[in-house]
Amino acid sequence: MKPANNQENSDKCVCPNCPSYNKCMTEKMEKLFCAISKAVCAFEKRGCICGACPVKIENHLISGYYCKSGAEI
Repeated sequence: MKPANNQENSDKCVCPNCPSYNKCMTEKMEKLFCAISKAVCAFEKRGCICGACPVKIENHLISGYYCKSGAEI
């Protein structure tokens, strides 16, 4: 199930703690990629912490690197 794009999930989101998260994403306030879409900002894959994200776990998502692939449907 695709997570809701809401404040509760935004507060739980771990995207800003990810090693792949960068300054551009911070400046554009990008996060919650599993619910919204892939990152607009260019970035290098430097590791993925999606597996530890409460939003992913609570919504039974199976992928990772949502910043690259976008929301899981």
